[in-house]
Amino acid sequence: MTQASKTDDRALVEPDLLTGLEQQFRTFVMNLTKSKHSLNGNRLDRLALMILGTLSHQGPLRLSAIADRCGFDQSTASRQVSALEQAGLLERTTDPEDRRAVLLKTSPKGKRLLQRLEIGRRKRLERLLNGWTTDEIATFTELLGRLNESTERHYEENARELEQELNNG
Repeated sequence: MTQASKTDDRALVEPDLLTGLEQQFRTFVMNLTKSKHSLNGNRLDRLALMILGTLSHQGPLRLSAIADRCGFDQSTASRQVSALEQAGLLERTTDPEDRRAVLLKTSPKGKRLLQRLEIGRRKRLERLLNGWTTDEIATFTELLGRLNESTERHYEENARELEQELNNG
């Protein structure tokens, strides 16, 4: 197969194939969003955990940077930060570069929670992939990585189109 025909095959996706992919992707996303995490009887949702994970991986950040990295507006980020702070999972500190600014960081309690969640997530992922071959896992990882790269590359364009679709109906 020539490079031109490979490109043609990739450009012309059969509608039935896309329908099947959309259905599977929708099911996957719905399954992900069903689960919420409860901490001390209070609901701590995935948005808050995204913020906590971002802080853990990126280090202390201002609220505006957290909102930007997570793709939230500042009011959403602020509500989630408040819930995390009330749960004792993050702390405020002064920005050494601008003493008037506040940085948010994961507290020791937040770090312990993230460690437990990582261990649990790994266990659940192993359960989900039970019966898959090493090659299947490697292929899925590669393809999911490509999907993530495409999602990031086309984020702005897709967001604009979605906004137009929602407003023109």
